[in-house]
This record gives sequence, structure tokens and C-alpha cells, in this order.
Amino acid sequence: MQWRDMTAEEIATRPEARLRGMLLGMVIVAVLLCVLMFGGLVVAPDQFVAVAGRFQIALGFVNAWAAIFVVMTILRLRVTPLLASVGITVWVVYRIVVSVMGGYGWPLGIDLLAQLAMALAFCGYMAGGVRPNAYYGRRLPAP
Repeated sequence: MQWRDMTAEEIATRPEARLRGMLLGMVIVAVLLCVLMFGGLVVAPDQFVAVAGRFQIALGFVNAWAAIFVVMTILRLRVTPLLASVGITVWVVYRIVVSVMGGYGWPLGIDLLAQLAMALAFCGYMAGGVRPNAYYGRRLPAP
């Protein structure tokens, strides 16, 4: 797809240039993830300890990813779609490797394969979606 830079008037008036829709939904979920992680660590830290080292790493990583994604979105950094996509993909691949190394079996493998599909959908939306391109990159599809 070809893109063109938005004009100053389009930036001020186009709804795609605002934090709305699915992009807003992703930010809300990322904030919720951070709040629940922090709340869980305060209220029931024993449950975090119980999941063991490799899964603690995965939880810590996805929480850091969510916090960074929210901050980068608020700052409208152009690199956000790329870094967010890389981060979520690394998280899922890490979980797949841990699952295989731990011998957790096919049920977790199915779950992780579904998460990989969702991560790739996220990557596709962030790379080619009109709203992420308008919001972060200040560009729209060229006619």
C-alpha cells in the first residue's frame, strides 16, 4: 500500500489521527494488564512466585511491553508500531520455546499457536492499518 503524509488540516480534523477505535482498545487493555499485574503483585505475590521462573520472565516481559506501548502511544512515537510488533512477537516466541523445553504438551502448544496468530494479526494491523498509520506516522493511504 502506498502512503502519503497528512496535511496539517487533516491532522487536526481527521478522526483517524486520534486515539480511538481498535487502537484505543489495545491501549486500554495494555493499561489494564499493567494495573492487574501491579495489583496482583501487591495483593497476592505468592501466586506470582508459584508460577516459576520462566513464566515470571514472560509475565514481566509482557508487562514491560504493555507499559512501554502505552507510553510510546501517548508520545505518538513513529516507531511504536514496529517496536510493539517486535515485542509482542518475541513474547509469544519466548513462550513457545519455554513450552517446548518444559515439555508442557500439545494443549499449551495449541494455546500458544493461537496466540502467535493473534500476535501476527496485531503486527499486520499496526503495519497496515489506517488508524495506526494516521495516529503514529501522520500518513494516510494514497489514492
